[in-house]
Amino acid sequence: MKSVAPTIPIPVLCGSLADLFPIFDRLERGESILLGKPAAEPIAPPPIGTCLGVRSSGSTGIPKVVWRRWEALRTEVRSNPQISGWHWASPFQPESFAGVQAALQAWATGGSLTSLDTRWDHAWQIARSNPWQAISCTPTYLDLLLQNEPASERPLDPVQITLGGEVLRPACGTRFAHRFPKTRFTVVYASAEWGVLLKTHRLDGWYEAESLERRYPSWRVQEGILELLDSEGAWCPTGDRVEQNDQLLRVVGRADRVANVAGTKVNLDEVGRLAESIPGIRRALAVAEPNAITGQIIVLRYALDLMPGDEGDLEPRLSTALRMMLPKPAWPRKWIRDELQPGANAKRAI
Repeated sequence: MKSVAPTIPIPVLCGSLADLFPIFDRLERGESILLGKPAAEPIAPPPIGTCLGVRSSGSTGIPKVVWRRWEALRTEVRSNPQISGWHWASPFQPESFAGVQAALQAWATGGSLTSLDTRWDHAWQIARSNPWQAISCTPTYLDLLLQNEPASERPLDPVQITLGGEVLRPACGTRFAHRFPKTRFTVVYASAEWGVLLKTHRLDGWYEAESLERRYPSWRVQEGILELLDSEGAWCPTGDRVEQNDQLLRVVGRADRVANVAGTKVNLDEVGRLAESIPGIRRALAVAEPNAITGQIIVLRYALDLMPGDEGDLEPRLSTALRMMLPKPAWPRKWIRDELQPGANAKRAI
């Protein structure tokens, strides 16, 4: 393939993930594409070569266009003849980096792709009428899909499940392994700015450091934040909070998911993870709420993993358990029972 230096990128709107297939064909011919309608603000031109532009809130939360080299995107595609012609399904938006990854895998292997949404009955109807060999989604989406699984003589049994878009928590991974004992799992942690950072087949929330080093040989953890050495020799923070255990890395949340409670920093994602480790809690999300005395307080939204009527004293038990595991500023002061649907920006909200 011959790459050309693009002039003005072509903005393209996509209604579904399958609409990306002809976009990939155009990228193969050397055209640079910007996903979505033209923005009102000036857009920095893409680097030399064929590029795909996706919009991202980035590490700062400020919306921007991120350009990905087409050549680099193609290298992330799994090219195994055994997956040729598979039927994929995914709820990711076509203008997101995760959506591009899912569609690119199906396109590059001659497969088909169905877009899903949160109409669970409709999703299961699609699955029954045209079974998927593979699904690419967030852990939260898959968890909710399973919660709404109808009784059937032919249960969903995909060959491959790819999880991304948010951190996989251990309790969720355990449920998936139990429900899909024969399925191959791939857990991906990526961003529009950096591409794929970590990839593993584990379901316990840890990634092999080797998967990062294949893409970024020089990395370090500074004050809990993952930093990568760029091509100009500068250390750049990714905005991801991580823990390291020898040759394993665990993403514990984003740097901007930190609350300040009476001068103490509280990792909101860690509060949610610990809440999910308590029996009876299926999903949990900690958020910060303004408070006149402490500046902020922690609010815990949670979904139950109990039969109706069994909740009993769950909230007092949950409160007691979290107070034993967390410092006082991180104790939730408000509790909201919620189903916690998938969010528009999976890394920052459920």
